[in-house]
Amino acid sequence: MYTAITLNGNTDVYLHDQPLYRCVTSKGFFKDKFYIEDVNNIKVLELDIKHFIGFNKRFLIKNQNLNKKIELYKMNKKLNLRIDGKTILLNKKIRAWKFEGDFIVNDKILGSFNNRLKLFKSSFTFDFETESEINLYCIVLFSIFVVDEFNTRPPS
Repeated sequence: MYTAITLNGNTDVYLHDQPLYRCVTSKGFFKDKFYIEDVNNIKVLELDIKHFIGFNKRFLIKNQNLNKKIELYKMNKKLNLRIDGKTILLNKKIRAWKFEGDFIVNDKILGSFNNRLKLFKSSFTFDFETESEINLYCIVLFSIFVVDEFNTRPPS
């Protein structure tokens, strides 16, 4: 089972309570930097998120060392991730002060995530219908989304 803990936009992802990924964000006025590193401190994905004080975001992949190449693009103002001809999108549910939703792959719900709020941290559990490599890419997309939901640090 996958779980995650988020604090100030940084997220630690676990598989069966063992560390899997660490996602780190640094915010700026016009550009945010985001990266995911594995347990060996190797960056598997680096992004620049360009924006105008938080609006009109563009996601630019600077480097990726994932098993498969991904693409990020927007459709209907939603960020999508494409891998091997499959499109992953995150359908956020409307919940007060909570970040919960479903992972949709090629128009089918593949799994969901639930949020438990604590004082400064937010913890997540991920429920997927089947064990698959695509689950990791769903969590990568989730990690990019969670940056804006829980980053309470001021821009640098």
